Amino acid sequence: MLSILLKRQYNHLNVIELSRSALLHNHHALQQLHPNTAICPVLKSNAYGHGLKTLAPLFDTLHSPFLIVDSLYEAYELYKHHVHTPILILGYTHPDNFKVKKIPFHISIFDIETAQTLSVHQPGCSVHIFIDTGMHREGIQLKELPSFLNEIKSLNLTIAGLASHFADADNASSQEYTVSQIKYYKEALKMVRDHNINPQWRHISASGGAFKVQDNTFNMIRAGIASYGVSPLKDIDKENQKITLQPVLTLKTHIAQIKIIQKGAHVGYNGTYRALKKSKIAILPLGYYEGINRQFSCKGTVQIRGVDCPIIGAVSMNITTVDVTNVPHVTVGDEVVVFSSQMGSVNSIQNAARIIHMSPYELLVKLAESTYRKIAP
Repeated sequence: MLSILLKRQYNHLNVIELSRSALLHNHHALQQLHPNTAICPVLKSNAYGHGLKTLAPLFDTLHSPFLIVDSLYEAYELYKHHVHTPILILGYTHPDNFKVKKIPFHISIFDIETAQTLSVHQPGCSVHIFIDTGMHREGIQLKELPSFLNEIKSLNLTIAGLASHFADADNASSQEYTVSQIKYYKEALKMVRDHNINPQWRHISASGGAFKVQDNTFNMIRAGIASYGVSPLKDIDKENQKITLQPVLTLKTHIAQIKIIQKGAHVGYNGTYRALKKSKIAILPLGYYEGINRQFSCKGTVQIRGVDCPIIGAVSMNITTVDVTNVPHVTVGDEVVVFSSQMGSVNSIQNAARIIHMSPYELLVKLAESTYRKIAP
């Protein structure tokens, strides 16, 4: 009896499936596009919503020079899961947090206060100097770089990298700004080398740059959204995409209830949907908390038994309603594909984002961390 009880498992209503083969395909495709450049996956923001802890062991098998995160918290999440790949923290960390204990990570720096704190409390720490080449977010401006280099040379740090970030690499109509940023990066690199500093890792490209930039000045690419099979390029530029990506994520749920409503019946909060005829509707046990953006109300689509089913009424916090009138033999418990990994599907991440004029990035990172995630073949 005990053995039977131990084998019982919960049935997860909502499941995010993550394709092992798609993730590996994307990484190797990027590597083939840049055979002499290190491809380093980015796992920030819960691995772009896919699940940092779930994917960490799989990313670790790629043996990249780094796995890249945004925060010290994310770095420790990977560390707790016994990831052997070196970890690079790209985002800002409050300097006081480097005083707590010895850390085993590479750190991105762009201010002298952080550098000084690391020198005292993390002596010998490997750092990547982050420069502002024109995006004007984080980073040291070129006019300030010489004085920064003069100060940092006296500190007990290992300067392992020189980094920046493209602002417009995914722009299909012009690469002028990207070219200017490369020019500024090379000026910065010359300054660094003139100070007898020769960083091992030189990186500026994220996913957009991976498709647009071929320059042997750089020997590392930070592969974010492309690692998960979503193109960073604008629609107009798809024809110039040199490799085919495979989406990693599928979000599935199950029908919780089915009912018949009469012509004229209103559905959901504020009655934003009114049935034009007698209809069969299905209730799904997930909503905007789980990541079904409210803008999908009366606009989005899911798939049931291979049939596209429109979302009707307002998406609620934990409930979404769909019209299943055209689904033959539909029944409670049927599997529902909310976001499909098939690029041609109307409910693929990219197509769904297009419907509500939103970035695929935004849809993915809003997927609830509490939703069950599993690795699929």
